[in-house]
Amino acid sequence: MKRKAVLTLAMAAVLVAMLAVPVFAATWSLPAKPVAVNNDNQKGWATEGFEDEDTPSSVAFDDFKKAKFLVLEVPAKPEGGGIQFVLQSPADWWQQTDLQVDDVYRDGVGLVFDFSKVKMNFDADDPRCKFLVCYYDGGWDAMGVTKAYLTDSLGGGGGGGGSAKTGDSTMIVLAIAAFALAACATVFVVRKVKA
Repeated sequence: MKRKAVLTLAMAAVLVAMLAVPVFAATWSLPAKPVAVNNDNQKGWATEGFEDEDTPSSVAFDDFKKAKFLVLEVPAKPEGGGIQFVLQSPADWWQQTDLQVDDVYRDGVGLVFDFSKVKMNFDADDPRCKFLVCYYDGGWDAMGVTKAYLTDSLGGGGGGGGSAKTGDSTMIVLAIAAFALAACATVFVVRKVKA
């Protein structure tokens, strides 16, 4: 009976520790200065395979297909009202989604474009895509983007493939602490049962 109790408590401690480990998000960094420039108001990036000698690629097409969000870190909420997300691909050369800054701005994160809420029609086998953010209230540069990245989960740190979610170092420390606590609890229970 004692052995069964120890095993149950140990499993519970490990489960608690596992739940405390941060979920990792895959992120793909983009140049903070966009490489795809239509004009002062329409700027963005392109996937590898986008054939335009004036637009160097910013991200692998396979990674772009996995992404669920485009995040633009900005020092403050842009003052204008309207903002657009545009995807250009052979499947549909101008897919424009009209949004409001209030729809995409998140405190502590920046501008977050949720790919499930914008037009994203592209051929999964054709790697030619260009994606733009269009901002007309002062021009794209007025947003002051300091960091840009694609991620498959909100909170990605923009480091490229495997950054922890929100508060990287804090979450990692908490996860280690949770494992340590689980180990200590298991040892304590084992000693108590033996005594």
